[in-house]
Amino acid sequence: MTAPDPEVLEIFREEANERLDAIVDALLAAENGGSTPAAVDQLFRDAHTIKGSADMLGLEDVKQLAHAVEDLLHELRPDGAVPPALADPLLRTADAIRALVNGNGSARPDLVEELGTWLAAKDREPAKPAATPVEEPEPEQPASSRRSLRVPAEKLDRLLDLVGESVLHRQRLVQSLHRFGAADGGLQDELDHGDRLLGELQGAAIEARTLPLGTITGGFPRAVRDIAVENGKDVQLVVEGEKTELDRVILERLSDPIVHLLRNAVAHGIEPPAERERQGKPACGRIVLRAIQRGGVVAVTVEDDGRGLPRTADVETLTRAGFSTQEGVTELAGRGVGLGAVKAHVEALGGGLEIESEPGRGARITLLLPLTLAVLDVLLVERGRDVFGVPLSSVDEAITVESTLSVVGKPSVEIRGSTVSVVDLAAAVGADAPAPGRHPAALVIEASGRRAAVLCDRLLGEQQVVVKSLGPLLASVPGYLGAAILGDGRIALLLDPSFVVRAEAARASIATAVAPEAVPEERRKLLVVEDSFTVRELQRSILEAAGYEVETARNGKEALDRLSADPAIELVVTDVDMPEMDGITLTRQIRSQPDRSSLPVIVVTSRADPDDQRRGIEAGADAYMIKRGFEQQTLTETVARLLAA
Repeated sequence: MTAPDPEVLEIFREEANERLDAIVDALLAAENGGSTPAAVDQLFRDAHTIKGSADMLGLEDVKQLAHAVEDLLHELRPDGAVPPALADPLLRTADAIRALVNGNGSARPDLVEELGTWLAAKDREPAKPAATPVEEPEPEQPASSRRSLRVPAEKLDRLLDLVGESVLHRQRLVQSLHRFGAADGGLQDELDHGDRLLGELQGAAIEARTLPLGTITGGFPRAVRDIAVENGKDVQLVVEGEKTELDRVILERLSDPIVHLLRNAVAHGIEPPAERERQGKPACGRIVLRAIQRGGVVAVTVEDDGRGLPRTADVETLTRAGFSTQEGVTELAGRGVGLGAVKAHVEALGGGLEIESEPGRGARITLLLPLTLAVLDVLLVERGRDVFGVPLSSVDEAITVESTLSVVGKPSVEIRGSTVSVVDLAAAVGADAPAPGRHPAALVIEASGRRAAVLCDRLLGEQQVVVKSLGPLLASVPGYLGAAILGDGRIALLLDPSFVVRAEAARASIATAVAPEAVPEERRKLLVVEDSFTVRELQRSILEAAGYEVETARNGKEALDRLSADPAIELVVTDVDMPEMDGITLTRQIRSQPDRSSLPVIVVTSRADPDDQRRGIEAGADAYMIKRGFEQQTLTETVARLLAA
């Protein structure tokens, strides 16, 4: 049989994982004596659906396991319940099916045989009268019933990129019209109407990227159950607010921090049953995972009713590397890495961490997260040649620094009786900029329990921006949440506030943004060829910051048109993989033109294979740079070297 279509396979995986989550929830309830006839029927239907879909796709191993589960559940339907003792083998079979569905499992004839043994034993039992089915009310449906459509995440991301490009194109059009005095009253009304439509389109695209918390919580009750069993504890996990929605990108990165917190709650918080009973608590511990929206922030809380945390431990202490409330080291705890890792993870998403505890009564740890990473309210500032955005949620106030004082050898400023350390934004991120003026502006930023007055040249105002991923160009550089494209075409790098307030420890790890020797004395024109909108604009921003005039093209064919129309272009920076004409073909075409044969060409690509590099050089590229591990200083230095040759 031919391999299934990748998109169809991905849709099957999503649906199968959702049904497996439901199966696990029902089996956990059955293990605690909470099985019902309706639940058994639903278990049978879920197993039957997975089996049928796997059969159609030719996934024989998945089909066999699901079929074994289906056969056993079929025999259990007259009883109207799953025996608690049968929950464990069915849970292990569900795990094996999930591993196969996700591409990291293997055939499990042992489980098929084990379920077959249960089935044979069931067949030998005397017949029982069929259980009376429980009538359950049909769920109410709205007059126009909601429907869902499975769409690959990449398509939604592409939609948001196109919306961003449309907004940027419109802003440039408006600037051009105003520059030439062509925007009269009627035209301005139409432009305003276009603004509203684009705003609605952008909002719809962002909303399409959000998902409920429940999409990642399916495996958590099972994980808590297994951890508790291994450690001789009895723990129940309750999930509340599953329908609370967050950005898909945030949800994808949220699973690991939540698992850290759940493990900590079992290992550090919940006491063994005998100890809980001596304290007058129920033998079964309780952990609540809750999500609730607070304005523009979503609070995700893990709360337990265990022993609590030390009274003297604050957030900084609990998240310090090496700190642990455990006296010994176990599989789950005692190494002092859990909360520190969670804090770093959440701050990288532009969020924060709150910890509350009452000794003997339990602990509550809350992750404060933005609703979306697609749009961010920022305060734009300028430092040197660069524009930066700071999340408004982290900005306390803006001040003018009239004078500084030295506290423990560090420059500081006094603000209403409190001493706040001073950080030069350029020094914090490694940007090339002249020294601040005599009375510079500063933002007072608070993050990770610290405050700092961050010096800049001027404040540009508040703005809501569409957040772009930095991609392979700057992904390895710490300190940034992403980038945004402003109305005038400039790139604003969005700062991670927690990184900035810790700037003194991080300064040495940041490469200088623009090497002084790479800045030319006159503006020379370059052409950037790249089909990725974000990467194209970032490269343009880097080169314009270095003093060059930059034209752009989306593919090799468009680049040749630009070169024919503008003889002033002195160098080309190109990607390899592009539609219509790739970068290798473009380079060969340039080398075949008598008037352009000596034009310097730099290839910047994700293709790191030596054969690909050889192809690029043989085609005539003067330099071949890999996007992974890319440094903007290397690009500006290479451009300066080739132009000087």
